[in-house]
Amino acid sequence: MKNSIVNGFYKLDSSLKYTSFKEFTRNILENNHYKYKKYFDFCMIFLVLSTIGILIYEVNHTKVDVLNSYEYFAIVVFLFEWIGRLWVYSDVRKRVILDYEESLFLAKKYKLSKSLKKAFKEKLEFIFSPMSIIDLLAILPAYRPLRVLRIFLLFRLFKIIRYTNSLKEFLSIFVERKFELYTLAILSGIVIFFGSTIMFVYEGPSGVNDQVNNFFDAVYWSLITISTVGYGDIVPITPEGKFVTLVLVINGFLVIAFSTSIVTTALAQRMETIKKNRVENEVNKLTEFVIICGYSIMAKNLVRELTKHKKKVLIVDDNEKNISFAQNDNLLAILDDPTNMDFLKKIGVGNGASTIITLYEDDATNLSIVLGARALDRKIKIITLVNDQEVENKLRLAGADFTINSNEISAYVAGEYIGQPVAFEAVDGILLNDELSAEVDEIEIVEEMDIIDKSINLINFENYNLTLIGIINNSNRYNFIFNPINVNYTLKEKDILIVIGFKESLKDLRSDLLSKKFKREK
Repeated sequence: MKNSIVNGFYKLDSSLKYTSFKEFTRNILENNHYKYKKYFDFCMIFLVLSTIGILIYEVNHTKVDVLNSYEYFAIVVFLFEWIGRLWVYSDVRKRVILDYEESLFLAKKYKLSKSLKKAFKEKLEFIFSPMSIIDLLAILPAYRPLRVLRIFLLFRLFKIIRYTNSLKEFLSIFVERKFELYTLAILSGIVIFFGSTIMFVYEGPSGVNDQVNNFFDAVYWSLITISTVGYGDIVPITPEGKFVTLVLVINGFLVIAFSTSIVTTALAQRMETIKKNRVENEVNKLTEFVIICGYSIMAKNLVRELTKHKKKVLIVDDNEKNISFAQNDNLLAILDDPTNMDFLKKIGVGNGASTIITLYEDDATNLSIVLGARALDRKIKIITLVNDQEVENKLRLAGADFTINSNEISAYVAGEYIGQPVAFEAVDGILLNDELSAEVDEIEIVEEMDIIDKSINLINFENYNLTLIGIINNSNRYNFIFNPINVNYTLKEKDILIVIGFKESLKDLRSDLLSKKFKREK
């Protein structure tokens, strides 16, 4: 019997429909990055606010059947939500399977009751958690005969905390600073108790002060005084009472000052984490984007060029000043260490990022980023800056697809300008002048094109007012074939055409190659 029950748990664990439905429920209830989570949170917040609005409406109005039905509907939704959270909080099937496999490994007798007892304790942890109690108190008003329970509707307001990330982040500040806040609360409690005792002893039931009839009145006076509110309904008469008032007022200012300092300091630190999480959430939504590590002058110019080609860019730097510059330029930027593989994985390397460019002036940092990126994604394009010529081969061996040697490029540009200034200016004008509509572009031969395995001569570039400069062969990306028309080159998939011409002409050629129009014309 016991083995059959365990086998049933194994079958349940291997059930694709069961596990996928449970994972879907968990994502809806708990995963802030899940695409449907925000819609669920919005609906729940609307239900909470609307049911409280019904409570306020019914204070001075007669009951409306439609509103009552709507409230019962909301209660059912809240109940199913609570049951769903209870279901996904801990996994009974996994507990049973782990305990059973552990007993087999240790050659011990397996007790199903022991596993169920552990699972039950885990469920109880959720049931008696603060947010679970708030959920249950929000459901209780559904029992109409006990009208006193209607006041528990206000507990639904606390449910909003569950659906708003900003409130969660704010409340987490109190959790992080609980030691400082507990210490401040204890000191304030001692002062309040001290002041209440003196007030009660000297001005209490002895008849000295008719406003202090019991110890609760003394505590009430102490709290009002230490909060610096001072309603004036209870006023000390004796010198001892007035002295305690001074102590409480001074302590009240100190409490407010210290508590404000604690919260504001923690909030300022937390804001950086909140900003970082927000950027990471935005990054998770991106596809086919470029990561640039190190926001230098070169990176700034590179971003400008990538933006022209409508590329999505993410800036990563471990220098806070550089990140501030990037954010001032309205760029998506994260302050963190790009040499950390866990961080690279979190920002999309291996899942969404198409290219990573590292532009640090330290070759060791660049090498570490290249190694980490290549380990996470074998297909991602990696471009790196080379500061020392001797390190270039190491960067290529580490996985860099392309290296940028700034010193070599500077020398080459200077040499070309001195040797052929007119030609250099002409090419520079085509490549960098934004006012010109002509440009040098690349057209990749993809699977959908009918020109594959056919001669390059079938494309009449003159009809498009374009000039073919050359082709980069798919088998060897470093093999550039200049003017391939003369050699009657046969196009292969993933070949890249390097073409110069007007933007509209380039667009027309790319469109015709992808459509059936080119095939029909040929």
